[in-house]
Amino acid sequence: MLRRLEALALQVRRAVSGQMGGERRSRRRGQSVEFADFRNYTPGDDFRLIDWNAYARLDRFMLRLFVAEEELPLSLFLDLSGSMDWGRPNKADTARRLAGAVAYVALAALDRVRLTVFAEGPTSGGAPYRGRRAATELFARLQSFPTGGATNYEKLVWPIGRQRPGMSVLITDGLGEPGVDAALAAMQRAQQEGAVLQLLAPQELTPDWSGDARLRDAETGIEREFTATPLTQRAYLNALEQRTEGIERAAHRRGLRFARLSTDQPIDEMVQLTLRHIGLLA
Repeated sequence: MLRRLEALALQVRRAVSGQMGGERRSRRRGQSVEFADFRNYTPGDDFRLIDWNAYARLDRFMLRLFVAEEELPLSLFLDLSGSMDWGRPNKADTARRLAGAVAYVALAALDRVRLTVFAEGPTSGGAPYRGRRAATELFARLQSFPTGGATNYEKLVWPIGRQRPGMSVLITDGLGEPGVDAALAAMQRAQQEGAVLQLLAPQELTPDWSGDARLRDAETGIEREFTATPLTQRAYLNALEQRTEGIERAAHRRGLRFARLSTDQPIDEMVQLTLRHIGLLA
């Protein structure tokens, strides 16, 4: 799977401006094989960039400018709240693997990856990771985080605001209150493009039980008596669809891609089909 991931790349809509060299088109001018523009020579410029053919025609020194290539800053925000620790297959376990796959695509392209997990508050995943050699450390770090607590998207506003312009990917079930819009607005202000990936369990998408039950909220502990009937199941599915559509509209309004995923999908299928379909990967 890692070999297949190396053939992919994060798809950005605009030029990037990273701190180190990489494989991305930059806003700045530098040295590569792709010509960008000419400009007049000024003392101190690298004389090796002088275009002697232009000098022969114009009788003045002109420099050839090339497209600089830099890294893409990628920020991964991973929801590990109490509601994610549920389902068959487990949402939190699947989210860790999905985050690792997206991160590896970036690492293989020499992009810089920053990891943040969150529930009630954000927890840094340590220093940024760069290069394939950092993948093992990042995978181990992903597995080390526990799950639990209530979702608080508003606590992401500050860490999102600290990001340099680049790409951000939010992986969550989208079930927290209040909704994700505060985090998505922060991404827009921080000049982030990227995606919101809503990850749900098959049992949430298609409830597989009937009769009387006592439901317990995984994050607040509140319990409620419930009778599953065709009417209540239909109401539940309508509410879930409205929640998903609200997140999708909010993401698109902020210039972000969106996908709803199920934990019973193989990670390879999520990456190769869904994430390529929405234009996050190419």
